[in-house]
Amino acid sequence: MTGELLDAWEKVKELSAKQIENTLKVWGVDPTTPREQIIDSLKVALEKESNIESVFNSLSLKEKEFLGILLMAGGVKKQQDAQNIFIEKYSFWTFEEVIKTLETNLLVLDGMDGIIKTYVINPMLKEKLINTFKKIPEEIPLDSLQIRKDKNLLISDLIIFLSFVAKEELKLTAKKEISKKDQERFIEKLHIKNESRSQFIESLALDFGLIKISGDQYILTDKINEILPITDEDLIRLFFKYIFFGLESIEGFKRKEIFISRVNELNIRIVLDAIKKVEVGKNIYIKSFIKKLQNMLFDEKDENRWIYFDDKFFEKVISDYLLWLGIVDGGFKDGKMISFSLTEFGKELLTLERKASKEPTIYLDKSNKVEQKKILFMTPNFEISVLSEEIDKIALFDLNRFADIQKADIVSLYQITSETIMKGIESGFSLDRIISFLKKYSSNDIPQNVIYQLRDWASKYGKVRAFKGIFIVVNDMPLFLEINKRIQNYIEQSIEPNIILIKEENIPKIREILEKNGIFIQIHIEGYDEKKESFLEKSSENIDLKSEIKSIKEGYLTGLKKEDTEYFFREEGFERSMDIRPNITRDLIEASKRKKSVLLSYFDLEDKVSRTSRINPLGVVVAEKRYLVGYDTAEKCIKALRVDVISDLSIENNEFLRPDNFTVKNWWRKYGRDYSESKKKDIPIPK
Repeated sequence: MTGELLDAWEKVKELSAKQIENTLKVWGVDPTTPREQIIDSLKVALEKESNIESVFNSLSLKEKEFLGILLMAGGVKKQQDAQNIFIEKYSFWTFEEVIKTLETNLLVLDGMDGIIKTYVINPMLKEKLINTFKKIPEEIPLDSLQIRKDKNLLISDLIIFLSFVAKEELKLTAKKEISKKDQERFIEKLHIKNESRSQFIESLALDFGLIKISGDQYILTDKINEILPITDEDLIRLFFKYIFFGLESIEGFKRKEIFISRVNELNIRIVLDAIKKVEVGKNIYIKSFIKKLQNMLFDEKDENRWIYFDDKFFEKVISDYLLWLGIVDGGFKDGKMISFSLTEFGKELLTLERKASKEPTIYLDKSNKVEQKKILFMTPNFEISVLSEEIDKIALFDLNRFADIQKADIVSLYQITSETIMKGIESGFSLDRIISFLKKYSSNDIPQNVIYQLRDWASKYGKVRAFKGIFIVVNDMPLFLEINKRIQNYIEQSIEPNIILIKEENIPKIREILEKNGIFIQIHIEGYDEKKESFLEKSSENIDLKSEIKSIKEGYLTGLKKEDTEYFFREEGFERSMDIRPNITRDLIEASKRKKSVLLSYFDLEDKVSRTSRINPLGVVVAEKRYLVGYDTAEKCIKALRVDVISDLSIENNEFLRPDNFTVKNWWRKYGRDYSESKKKDIPIPK
């Protein structure tokens, strides 16, 4: 038996009773095995390939990644080199946890290269682990699949989204996102697949400047009449260049952060380069395709790219984004996409020469007049059938302003009702325009009963009005005229010669303007607190100082002694510490979701000064080269570090503001000593 193998069994002898119990459990050996028989039992267990595969499958993703780093290096790697690669993505503490598990499982052993410590793959398992590691998922039969083509429907969905904006049917929350209720209704109306697709469409509209955010609502821009006449393919080509060819995506995808980070950009290129080489129309099993790409990096020993290879993310890229863009068609079984095939359009798009030229224009060349097609069929029961692939985008947008979609497909079905006509008129699409539109695009004559009914519905528009808001009543006409002039920018509508309608949130501002001019308002509104001006919500751009002080008391500490730091480490329920690098994002998100604080440590960062200056304005306090971040500050910390995030976590696009005279040092002088002493009295700190 070699010295290396002897070391493996010597290591078993050194394990504690609990560690031995875990080792036996992992390898399927009876935990009650007498100690003198343990090594012989383990030798038998380690020979069985089924056991090796079972142990490998029981590992976490992080443990598999570290194992892969050692296997790529031939089974042996210097401790410092292996550690550096791993903590670049995770942290030192995660690294130690991973090593502990792999050593307990007898997969990794300690070794020496001269005086330098190394990590060694257990020689008994090395070749079998490589085979297990590179095993390609067994392909399942790809016959009887439902094939889905989404390219043409993507643009239709975008138009329907824009029509929702035009009809003001999408309301934003304070975080500038579609409310959950509106999003569910939007998804139902669109007949789309999931929430991710609706976010994708929303980001398209923002990125191409078709909509913008004003306050807490979306509004259409004048670009809509320029961009919509372009073809589906041209719009997709432009979008593809934005996302995949390195042109920096603008507002929508920065805000939603649903596409690619810098870490994944190169790996996405790997996927695209591999896809463009496949035969057009050939069905390919997604899982085996991705595993072969990962094995390619393994064989090339490209450990830095390999460790960031996220198979779940690439499945999403293929089954969502590439499918939606028409680059691939999807093969579905039981509602899940399991295969893809490259389309002719995708082949053309992926094989285009990548030129570092100016952005292509996406706007309409008005010199080219397009022949108008008749693509609607109107029935007497107010149903409209539409050829989605044939109708131009402006026409589709206008149709959605006064009709509700009932079915979204190659042939879509719309319904006109009194409610949809009213919404169309409210959005600025008059009855005459509606009738003119139907006559222009319909392949048949509009039934007379439809025209009569439309005129009857429209005749009732505006006859009855309801208001919600606050009324200012002025019983003196000269005073009314003066007030009307001074607060003109805050008036919603003049109801009567002496009654003004205003929004409730504008009361404090109006009051301030009038009181400066010697005019005082008597407020008679139930539940209104004049002292607190309770209708005035604080801007989301400013952070409440009191709540920040409270957070600092509860979680952000500085100037502490070593034992104080250890105490708060335990008290706040920390599970790990992390190196301040872009790879901390995932842990920060988890901390935010689970309402835990996170202790961040930096080691040998060259940019300590710039990192510190970017973090400190957040109220993240430095204590002996450590940053303590409360869960409610995790989002701000991610933004300050300029980390690219792929997650469903919403990150405010704002700045953290606080008074100029507020510093952590001043806070500590005022509150820190009392707080620290009070904690020490409650719970003694063990040495």
